[in-house]
Amino acid sequence: MFIGYIQHNEDKAEQTRQYKAMQDFAKNQGIKLECIYSDHSFADIKEIILPNCEGVIVCNISSLGAGLAQIKNSLLFCNERNLQIFSVEDGYHFDETNLTQDFFKGVDIAIDIRSNLISQSTKKVLKQRKSKGIKLGHPYGAIIKKRLDGREDEIRELLAQKVSKSEIARRFNVTRVTVFNFIKRNSLEEKETVSA
Repeated sequence: MFIGYIQHNEDKAEQTRQYKAMQDFAKNQGIKLECIYSDHSFADIKEIILPNCEGVIVCNISSLGAGLAQIKNSLLFCNERNLQIFSVEDGYHFDETNLTQDFFKGVDIAIDIRSNLISQSTKKVLKQRKSKGIKLGHPYGAIIKKRLDGREDEIRELLAQKVSKSEIARRFNVTRVTVFNFIKRNSLEEKETVSA
């Protein structure tokens, strides 16, 4: 038994296309595709993968994470559970024969190289801008608009409906820490009344 995974996308046509691509792939490979899950991240479906599951089908490997480190963690999870991974559009098939320690070392090296390249190119660009006399950063005292500014009433209403802070973060496409800080900064949490 295999499951499919589609990263949640507002584009329904794209989700339908991925759904059909996975079904066609499973049919052509003679694989029993039990169901296809859609969620914001692969990490969110790890808990519901049944012990008798043989593997996961995705349309492309980038569905497994937002970056190389997250993709590596998803691959490690599948490796620990002896799950095969088929990536339909990339043509990848991962199992215990190729998800080896050498493979994961190679991913670690790629992550490290990518991080260093980004760091070096950022430093280079900042140095060039500074040499041209461009001031870096926000001007002192500037008011910076934040993603949740103006959303106080919406968030207060969601909190009143007992919507979790994690779900609020997903809805507004921000981190949980951003939500916690926004709630604290704007005193949005209802204070518990103590009866005498």
